[in-house]
Amino acid sequence: MNTASRNKLLEELNRETEYYSRHTRNQYFSHVNTYLDYVGGGNWRDRDTLYLYAKKLRKTFGQAHVNYMVRGPIGALFRAHGLAIPIKLPRVQISGLIHDLTAGLQFDADEIAALIKAARQLSGEHQAALALATVYGPRVSEIAHIKPDDVHPKKKTLVIHTAKFGVVREHFVPPQVAGVIFGFSYPFASINQLYKLFEEIREKAGLPKVRKKNFHAIRHGVCTELIHGAKIRSDAVYMFLRWRGAGMLAAYAPFHPDNDQEIFDKHPFLKFWE
Repeated sequence: MNTASRNKLLEELNRETEYYSRHTRNQYFSHVNTYLDYVGGGNWRDRDTLYLYAKKLRKTFGQAHVNYMVRGPIGALFRAHGLAIPIKLPRVQISGLIHDLTAGLQFDADEIAALIKAARQLSGEHQAALALATVYGPRVSEIAHIKPDDVHPKKKTLVIHTAKFGVVREHFVPPQVAGVIFGFSYPFASINQLYKLFEEIREKAGLPKVRKKNFHAIRHGVCTELIHGAKIRSDAVYMFLRWRGAGMLAAYAPFHPDNDQEIFDKHPFLKFWE
């Protein structure tokens, strides 16, 4: 696909998503560009091409995220041309909060400690990526989409925009990780670069490579340790992990420093960043 054709597609996507939030638009354009890179000189509308792309995504992501990417960003590209996506996707049951956050592959407390120790022997980018992952439990796309106006060193806060099923949350940044997190201009890494950084950290830590046990497995491990290890109230953890299910106050009030402090007082991984 030549540059002119690609730009025309992106212009049509721009019109299709005109009234979406800036964060959502950024996500859509990022995912669509990745899909167009995959298509290369082929036909982006082709059923088999999209089917193979979805199959490729399933090697890295769960089915719920694959459905989101195909129906949302890529679907918007099809809708901009008056087309329906040409493949069927399996239905995914959205389970309860605690199940979603703790089920499946996850790193245990010792493994996360080993990852932090390894990251501290690598570059600042490695440390920032892992500090965000092990302290706040964000999805990798949420780290990649942190923008300059989300970072407030003087106020000592950080805004994380949720990718799905949650709310925007402004978080207090504790002193143990402030130097690492505030040490960069954001965004400092793309999604693909973050996965590469993670693999380098995992290798440095000497942990075995397990399919789908990647950045998202850290999120699951953080949730498990906060609730079952540190014995923190589940509603406080849900709010901290930016889930809408923490209640209406949590959904509409974006900054809860008291809740953050409750988490940080017992957070099992902050001590490894001191």
